[in-house]
Amino acid sequence: MTTLDRIVVTTPLRRASSLERSTSSVTVIGEEEIRQSAAVDLPSLLKTYAGVSVSMYGGIGATSGVALRGTKAEQTLVLVNGVRVSSATSGSVSLFNIPLESIQRIEVAKGAHSAQYGADAIGGIINIITRSGGVCANGDNSCTTVTTGVMHPRGGTVSASHAGQTVDGVEYSFGGSLFGTQGYDFTTPDNTSNEPDDDGFRQGSFNYSLSKEFDWGGVYSNGLISRARTQYDNKPGPFDPVGLNETETDTLVGKIGVRLDHSESWNSTFEASANSDNSTNFRDGVTAEDKFDSTRFGILASTEKSFETETANHIVSVGTEVYREQIDGTGTYTVKRRDLAALFGQYSLELGDLSFDSGLRYDYNEQFGDATTYNIGASYAIMPELTARASYGTGFRAPNFNDLYFQQSFGVGNPDLRPEWSRSYEVGLNWQPTDATSLDMAFYQNWIKDQINWDTTLWPMQPFNLDRVRVTGFEAVLSHRFNDRWGGKASIDVRKPIDETTGNFVPRQDRFKASAEVDFQATEKLHLKAGLFYVGTRFADANNTDKMSSYTTVDVSGAYRLDEQSELKLSVENLFEEKYERIKGYKAMGRTITLSFSRTF
Repeated sequence: MTTLDRIVVTTPLRRASSLERSTSSVTVIGEEEIRQSAAVDLPSLLKTYAGVSVSMYGGIGATSGVALRGTKAEQTLVLVNGVRVSSATSGSVSLFNIPLESIQRIEVAKGAHSAQYGADAIGGIINIITRSGGVCANGDNSCTTVTTGVMHPRGGTVSASHAGQTVDGVEYSFGGSLFGTQGYDFTTPDNTSNEPDDDGFRQGSFNYSLSKEFDWGGVYSNGLISRARTQYDNKPGPFDPVGLNETETDTLVGKIGVRLDHSESWNSTFEASANSDNSTNFRDGVTAEDKFDSTRFGILASTEKSFETETANHIVSVGTEVYREQIDGTGTYTVKRRDLAALFGQYSLELGDLSFDSGLRYDYNEQFGDATTYNIGASYAIMPELTARASYGTGFRAPNFNDLYFQQSFGVGNPDLRPEWSRSYEVGLNWQPTDATSLDMAFYQNWIKDQINWDTTLWPMQPFNLDRVRVTGFEAVLSHRFNDRWGGKASIDVRKPIDETTGNFVPRQDRFKASAEVDFQATEKLHLKAGLFYVGTRFADANNTDKMSSYTTVDVSGAYRLDEQSELKLSVENLFEEKYERIKGYKAMGRTITLSFSRTF
């Protein structure tokens, strides 16, 4: 079992740092954990982790959102290889269009991190890191893995990846996947949009990574492109006489960068990045369609210097970031482009058992002006196996183009909106009495003011800075390996998300959830895993008059290694076919069975 002091993370401080000395809560989902999971897509994988909430308008391929610690999905920053991937129109992320087959690792940094990343990092950051190259696990300079599988409800998947290292030191990785499923009827019969048919999903993707180290530094580039078609329910009605019920989504994210090593203790980085999220809503046999195209181009420059004074180690970094967001499509917007720029700096100190981090960032947005955010944090090893941490940070979210400039008969934007502001703190303990046991606990509070909500009592609808929200929470994760064959993990997540404007619970927010899993190496070739996931009652509406039922699901998976190169895997999500809803009126996935075969050449 890998212990915490061996794990290096890059997300919280925007540089490599030890997870053991982190001053804020960080969850790392590694490649092996993803491979052993029963999850068939990214939302299904993320939903079981402490502090993470996933909402979905149906099953595989449906619109979904991921949020941290009781915030909204738009208040959680999602990155792919450090590049933000949210739509500039809606602020949402096409999670369904990031295939699991392309992911090597996920880092979840909780708490306000706007001082490092700017807008939207109120609840935290989810950084999805795609596959990279290098020497293969068996020591070969190149290897190819092919995976194919079938699924119930009717569907299938095929993927291939090739990675390695050339004789002159170029590390590379290329991969692609195709996925499709017949799906099921996403909506409940009482949903006004219900169309009694199966809502299917098809997706194709390609990802790459290239890098090379030199005496003076290194160059690197990576990217992901994915196209998906999702069917959903949208019965024609008075407000939508056409009833568009399919979406084609294109997601592209990539960057190219160079690192200059001025000395062993000083380096500089320059990156150029691009992201697009384009969607087209249509209905077969109908010429009408809605297009929403969003693009973002960015440049990042930073420099980092470390130095020692007696027994202390200091790390100082400064940088600047600029990017342009622009939109296009059939929707009417009074403004379609905006430029953003930022300056940021960080200082970290390591003094024996004490670690200290701080950050300050200034953001300029040509629409609403400037924003200054900061964070401070410290961790202290009380004893070798027990570390305490505490942090405080501020954050903000910029209104998106829909909030500000959307113009349709049923809804209009509000150009006078102010950005949302937050402040949050957490205190935590990490106890690792042995290499086999780890317990991590955190208590936190988030305050959000000027939260933007669309007032649906008006016609047309319009957004306002209406709410003040306070979220108080506690989370704990216990991991233990009993012996070489048995291991287990359990987590608990308790939250109190309150709308201070009304005194009610924030709708759709988890208030209690818990999970437990056990893995068993039955034989040298057979590995088994089972997990139980429970979510308590939530309210579907702001008035807290409609309570959604609690639910429990069980997932199981088994992998059998036929030989050194081949593996057969059977996994079942929602084994007992629990019927539940994550969003009122939209049915979550029932029992999903996947049988796959992988071979590495």
